[in-house]
Order: sequence, then structure tokens, then C-alpha cells
Amino acid sequence: MSRLHDQPLHPNLSADAVVIGSGVIGSSIAYHLSQNGVKNILVVDSAPAAGMGSTSKATGGFRSQFGSKINIQLSLLSRKKLLAFKDEHGIDPGFEQAGYLFLAGSQEELKNLTLANSLQQMTGVKDAMLVSPVDIQKLNPHICMEGITGGSFCPGDGFITPMNIMQGYISSSVKNGVRFLYDCNVTAITAGENKIEYIQTTHGRIYADIFVNAAGAFAGHLAAMAGETLPVTPSKRQVCRIKETETLPPLTPMTIWIDSAFHFRMREGHLILLHPCEPENNENYNIHIEESWMNNVFGIAKGKLPALEHCSVDREGSWAGLYEISPDEHLILGVSDGLQNFYYANGSSGHGVMHSPAIGELLANIICNKPNEIDVDILNPARFQQNKLIEQIPFF
Repeated sequence: MSRLHDQPLHPNLSADAVVIGSGVIGSSIAYHLSQNGVKNILVVDSAPAAGMGSTSKATGGFRSQFGSKINIQLSLLSRKKLLAFKDEHGIDPGFEQAGYLFLAGSQEELKNLTLANSLQQMTGVKDAMLVSPVDIQKLNPHICMEGITGGSFCPGDGFITPMNIMQGYISSSVKNGVRFLYDCNVTAITAGENKIEYIQTTHGRIYADIFVNAAGAFAGHLAAMAGETLPVTPSKRQVCRIKETETLPPLTPMTIWIDSAFHFRMREGHLILLHPCEPENNENYNIHIEESWMNNVFGIAKGKLPALEHCSVDREGSWAGLYEISPDEHLILGVSDGLQNFYYANGSSGHGVMHSPAIGELLANIICNKPNEIDVDILNPARFQQNKLIEQIPFF
């Protein structure tokens, strides 16, 4: 991607809207703003190219099985847009509906799955279902069934390709006249009484009427530059890849043990293992894969997947990335409480890629004063000060 189409930069740049962060969420916002008629849009990113942040590190899961109504609604809107994505953008989003399979090992876990399933059904996820141990063995015959008492499954859930989605939005944005500027660090933000006047960057000052924070794990740091408190913290998540290929069929459902949150899926021919426990080093945006974590998750996996008996860990192929966590583990979406031209799309807490199609449309409509098909007021940034955290049925 060229930087501003390789035209020379001026000491001061201007735009109608500036999106800070060119990952899948930022690019989705830029595209949907351009579709809403905003003409002069500039996307800036500190990386030398698109997709070098969390988007490329995402494992690519997609689900509508959530324990809060708003997350279910975000998934349903995103699913609708993903199914139409190739026709709209000319790029396959890699949406494979292989399903998500949640496994319960206690009555409390089954109770929460049942409550969540009722909420999912009421919100429109008609293909989500509770499943018995017999059903589970048919859905995934490759796992050890010890201790499993039941579960839930949704065949409409599955896998997506994050980089394809991002590239689709970038390509369509450029066609709509959106400019992308890379190697551009935001070093300061100058705000007046109730709005941002400009951002200072390594390419000079950038003036705009609208500024959007789509900085992912760095969102809290960016907001602080503007004197705002945004409760988003980075959290390292690690992925262990198995060296051998075709360990399981490619469309084996994403399978999750609720008690430990251990889960796995097939990706690009390799089995990947995930276990979101606290890392040894979660400071300074550290994304180094930890040997102790890999050994631990591989040990857990071997007890649950007999197919791993003669397999080994691909240390070079394993990786880590950063989640952006909010206090209630839900998206923060909308205008800042203190700066009327500063908008947030942050804190998705691991669901940002799968919800990026919806996030872009919803925030663009908020900015352009257009109605949304779902009520997103519950996601507004002021909810933390108002002590209105979003509640959810806990299961994953």
C-alpha cells in the first residue's frame, strides 16, 4: 500500500476524519465512513504496513454463542455482513461455518450454557442448541469424553480469515478515496475545551473535524494523550501450533472446555492450541511466546486429544498477540464524554476481529447521525463512570 499515493507530505495535513489504527477495525470504520459520504478520510498507523498489529495475530474464530444480548447482536450483524463480504469487496473473508462446541463438566456450567442458549434463541440465533454427550461425540469424535456432561453447539459459528477481511476493507476504502499513511506515530494530541484540535505525528500536525481511536491494545495510551481516561488494558494471548499437519479434519469445530477455557481449532492445516491463562510477562506490550506456557498447554492438550500422542510443538510457528480488555469485557463504542469529536472503538476483549464488520458500520452511523439497526447505547464510553457495566452469563 502506498503512503498517500506516494505524494509529498506537507508539514500540516488535514482531513474531515482521521482514523488512528489501520487494523481490521480501523479499516472497517474508514470504509463505512466513506460509504456514508464522508469524503476526506485519512487512516494513520505507526506500523510500516497494514496488519502488523493484533489483526495478523488473531486466531480467526467467529461465534454468536455469547452470554450478553449486545455481543450476540454484534455477531448476528457481522455474520450477515461476512456472508455478503465477497460480493461487496471482491475478497473471500474465509468464513467457514464449522461450528463452535462448548463442553460442560459440571451442573453449574450446564446451567450457564442453558441460560445463555435461551438468550441466544431469544436474540435470533435459532441454530444454537444444547447437546448431550452422545451428540458431542458425533460432532467431535477426536476428543476424550472424560468428565463431559453436556454442552452447546452452533453450526453457524466457525472460522474467518482476519487479514482477508482487513484487506477487503482497505481495498474498498482506497477505491472510495480513503488515504492510508503508515510509519506515522502519534506523539501528542492537542485538545481545546471540548474537542481535539489536531494530533502531532512524526509526519507533522494533522487537523480534522473527527478523530477515531482504533488503536487496539494501545487505545488507552492514545486516549491519555488527549487527557482522557479510557479503561482499556493490553493482555497477552498465546497460540501453540502443532508441527504435524492434518492432525484433525480441517472443519473440526472450535472446541472449548469451559472449566479451563482450553480450546483448539485447525488452521492452515495445523492444529492450534489456546489456553488464556495469565502470562508470565504481560508488561510493555510483550508478545514473546513463553516456553513454559507452550509446555503447559501441550500437556493439557495431550490429555484431551489422543491424536496428539505422536505429535510435537512447532515453536517457530507458535505466536502471541495482544487483546484489548475493557472492565466488563465488552466493546467501548461511541463519542468521548469529554471531547465531542473523539470517537472510540476499543476494548472488544478478544472479539474485535469477528465483530469488525458490525463495529465499522455502527460507529460510522453514530458519527454521521444515522440510525443503527441495533441499540448500541449500552456500549457508550460513559458507562464506566456511571457504573453501568454490561452483565453477561458467564461460560467463556
